[in-house]
Amino acid sequence: MKVSLIYAAAGNSSRFGSNKLLYEYHGKPLYRHLLDRLKAVCARHPDWELILVTRFPEIYDRHKADGGCLRTIYSADSHKGMSYTIRAGLRAAGNPLAYAFFVADQPFFTEESAEAFLTAMERQQAPLGCVCTKDRFGNPGWFSSSYFRELMELEGDQGGRRILNKYRENAVYFPVSGDWELWDMDRAEDVNRLSVTIT
Repeated sequence: MKVSLIYAAAGNSSRFGSNKLLYEYHGKPLYRHLLDRLKAVCARHPDWELILVTRFPEIYDRHKADGGCLRTIYSADSHKGMSYTIRAGLRAAGNPLAYAFFVADQPFFTEESAEAFLTAMERQQAPLGCVCTKDRFGNPGWFSSSYFRELMELEGDQGGRRILNKYRENAVYFPVSGDWELWDMDRAEDVNRLSVTIT
């Protein structure tokens, strides 16, 4: 089953005070933690591709020639909101059977959870899906190609959650080991507050 993993690394970091994606965290830029894991996952699944969408030259230049399962897309308009990043990823993906959206500020989301989530969605041919714990839902999210039009029609800073909330009865929820996997870094103080070991 052809699946496009769209990795959003284009946010404004408005609450962080600087570009959080480039913030050096546990030995490498924040955005690289989950990206590197997804590259390893895709290398084991020939029908999956990984599309990195960014508006930052530092990220684009670093990865534009990586090759393998990774393609890097420059999206200059992504400063206008998440919907612009989503559309850039969708246009680059072509016609897969499903899209999975990941965000670049979740350094604790594990390789094992990413692969298990994607495999479960693919096996069930889920129309919609996302990860969850007993207390919350979160990224990544899964959308079959039947939602392409609605994803393309998102506006401003709207993301896939809007569609998931609209069609909750169609969604498959995949539990992960704990809330810490879904933590993202929105503020500079989160760097010290989130003290899970990076692997």
